[in-house]
Amino acid sequence: MPQDVHRVLKEVWGFTGFRPVQEEVVRAVMDGRDTLALLPTGGGKSLCFQVPALAMGKLCIVVSPLIALMKDQVQRLQQLGVRAKAITSGMAHREIDNTLDSAAHGRLDFLYVSPERLGSELFAARLPRMPVGLIAVDEAHCISQWGYDFRPAYLLVGKLREVHPAVPVLALTASATPEVADDIMQRLAFRVPNLMQGSFRRPELTFWASRGEDKLGRLLRIAGKVPGSGIVYLRNRRGTVQTAQFLQQHGIPAEAYHAGLPVEERDRVQQLWATGALRFVAATNAFGMGIDKADVRCVVHLEPPPDMESYYQEAGRAGRDGRPAYAFLLAHASDEQQLRERLEASFPSLAEVRRVYQAFADQHRIAMGAGAFEAYDLDLPALAKRTALHTSTVHNAMKALELGGLLALSDGAHSPTRVMMRADGTTVHGLCITNQRCGPLLEAMLRNYGGLFEEPAIIDEERLAQQLKCPVDHVRSLLKEMARDQVIFHFPRKDLPTATLLTPRQDAMRLALEPQALQLRHERARTRLETMLQFTFRDTGCRESAVLRYFGQPSMERCGRCDNCKAMDHPSTVSEPPMRWSQDEGGRTPAGNP
Repeated sequence: MPQDVHRVLKEVWGFTGFRPVQEEVVRAVMDGRDTLALLPTGGGKSLCFQVPALAMGKLCIVVSPLIALMKDQVQRLQQLGVRAKAITSGMAHREIDNTLDSAAHGRLDFLYVSPERLGSELFAARLPRMPVGLIAVDEAHCISQWGYDFRPAYLLVGKLREVHPAVPVLALTASATPEVADDIMQRLAFRVPNLMQGSFRRPELTFWASRGEDKLGRLLRIAGKVPGSGIVYLRNRRGTVQTAQFLQQHGIPAEAYHAGLPVEERDRVQQLWATGALRFVAATNAFGMGIDKADVRCVVHLEPPPDMESYYQEAGRAGRDGRPAYAFLLAHASDEQQLRERLEASFPSLAEVRRVYQAFADQHRIAMGAGAFEAYDLDLPALAKRTALHTSTVHNAMKALELGGLLALSDGAHSPTRVMMRADGTTVHGLCITNQRCGPLLEAMLRNYGGLFEEPAIIDEERLAQQLKCPVDHVRSLLKEMARDQVIFHFPRKDLPTATLLTPRQDAMRLALEPQALQLRHERARTRLETMLQFTFRDTGCRESAVLRYFGQPSMERCGRCDNCKAMDHPSTVSEPPMRWSQDEGGRTPAGNP
């Protein structure tokens, strides 16, 4: 018998009520209706499938392209005592096999999968036996060719519907135009169209754009006037470092964050910022996805993003606690031409794409006709060196290969070291007693981590080194040695992004990409950029109304807070937003709500 959703919400998460639209979505899912939930950033999308899935008591398959977000959600669910696991592109065959077995035998509540895995034979063989009660498709805009981040691997979601046609589908996204929303429902074969949409209006958030010289000077004035923490977004890594250094030089605690930093450094920066010890993070768009920090007072864009979807998602990370917050867009006349040039550079020639594909295959020694559904580290600087192309050209060539359905890209996400016993129990325990070199480490692992004979466990190499009073490099060396001797399965830590081949390796010189698909993607990217430039440089109406209009929620009311509204009300005096921080402004989120 299904449980009451309010009881599940209270017992598992400790919340006493749902946010707006959340309960409507949950009820629709419980009634078995296919649903597209369009909830803006911070709207609590994950609870929309987690609560009904637990209430149903059946397996929920969650499709997501974001490895870091999958791992974060799985970890949180496990901490709450919920049976959840993820299958990602960085896992070994044995791990995937064990996880799918657990799903097929009803030992999981949630199975998170990256979309490219849906097409593998291993997954397809287990899918019919899985007791599926709900299919959740996160970042659902990725399935639409009209969307700003179309990923062909998402089209494989249709295989889930073919095998489990009676199971409801819940598609979730934070940003989709009406055209994209219709396309999502059509591609997911909704039995009846059913769109549930939260309001994109953010009464606590002031959108403010300014144009002119000295962006860093304007950033400094914002930091001096807006209290609390903030994010400064840039589109390149070097800019994040320079901006963080500039803020530091003026006595403002700030650090840079981008995907090229070591994972330890990224974790350190994120932790300092999350706890309030660090005030600002200067970051690329690698920062922010899935970060649960409600008291961000401002988000500053030091240049316009490439589209309105990115702008709204990134700006929406401010003010999630319902208190007054600001989204500043700082522009310069030169940005317009630079953005257009960057767009054109993001579509490499077929010759360049073939060159990168060949170099990738050579780098990993992938034989012709091999490699399907294998994940390989993606080292862009190394590929750039092999091809004598710029790193950005290599990246865009890999994106073109993804669009062509040849591979799937996954962002860099920290994958800690995992170990599983390969030898039988008698052999392992004998080594603990007789092998003076490896025995102490084996014994320490058995003592610290349960179930090592059943499935891989994440191990803390630093902690083991402390217990054994030896350098951590010695522990890592012993792990490699035992893996060579077939005592253990050893999955070393990884921080690089990955590329998973979706088809066997082809002859690069005969590689063909669909020119119409590439041209269509190019035209749509150009259209989205022109809309962003119009918003930044030429719109004179209310900023909030412009955002709502773009996402299909026309509004006749002006917000009265943005730069354009202030200019209309006081045309001769407005240069900066009024920044007031009374306790009752902004509308707090009711206590106890998620």
